[in-house]
Amino acid sequence: MNAVLQDIHTEWEADRAVAVATVIATQGSSPRDPGAMLAVHQDGIVVGSISGGCVEGALYETALDVLASGHPRIESYGPTGDILEPGLTCGGSLTVLVELVDRGTMPQLAEVMERVLRDETVILETVLVGPRAGTHRIANELDDATGLSPSGTLVRRFPSRPRMVIVGSTDFAAETGRLGTRMGYRVTICDARPIFTTPRRFPDVDEVVCEWPSDWITRARDEGKFDSRTAVVVLTHDPKIDIPVLLECLDQTKWTEPLAYVGAMGSRTADTNRRRELSAAGLSPEHLAALSSPIGLHIGNRGPAETAISIAAEIITRHSAPISPHKK
Repeated sequence: MNAVLQDIHTEWEADRAVAVATVIATQGSSPRDPGAMLAVHQDGIVVGSISGGCVEGALYETALDVLASGHPRIESYGPTGDILEPGLTCGGSLTVLVELVDRGTMPQLAEVMERVLRDETVILETVLVGPRAGTHRIANELDDATGLSPSGTLVRRFPSRPRMVIVGSTDFAAETGRLGTRMGYRVTICDARPIFTTPRRFPDVDEVVCEWPSDWITRARDEGKFDSRTAVVVLTHDPKIDIPVLLECLDQTKWTEPLAYVGAMGSRTADTNRRRELSAAGLSPEHLAALSSPIGLHIGNRGPAETAISIAAEIITRHSAPISPHKK
């Protein structure tokens, strides 16, 4: 959703109007959740989607009409057996707001984008009924979920990104970081080796830190940079690095809330030895049970790209909440 927001903001800054379609409600099975957005530019370019492709054609025509008239519209789509009519083949239904967004209709967009770029959670409310219909405000109440409120207000939640920390500057880290970014994480790669730990080697992540990983994680935790959505992926395969990092991440007495995911790469033999060392260092069996190791789902993966997919699949399977955060 934030990628579509960035595109809309680019047009907004250039003083070009955009027709924006936003899912405001769903029922039953539907491809996208409330808040999913599609933008249509004045030159006809389309960015984003609000379904699996089954209603985009009809929405495109509606968006062109909104661009021409300036008047918002609310459209509903449900299951249909008519090949000529737009509808959801999955059997569910969705309701979509299509509105004109420009400097005049949404002056708050600059502040929304600024806060999103700072990785802050932002709530944008749009009034849909009554004399104030079509007006927007940035809300300070951050607990509201995306969708249609009982009062007829559309709540659009642009959440701060959860963090993914990857320990180890390897090819496996590069592929995992690239995929983590696509999944919506704010990705940091941390390793103490300056030759390998450079932004040039990892152009797809947000941050490259050349520092002893356990020291950096401890300081970042004390600075409040992590929360219950954070994933830590240890790919160094080196006990002198792995063990201090895992002790910091798995010892829940050091955290106000447990991390969402902690995984470490290694063979079953390496995992057995690692768990023995962690226990000997004082980590309780209860806390050690949170370690995902050997890392990733067992899908027959080989090489960096397939291993990154197996790690991402395990994170999604075990902790889907970090990917769709509802709070900062």
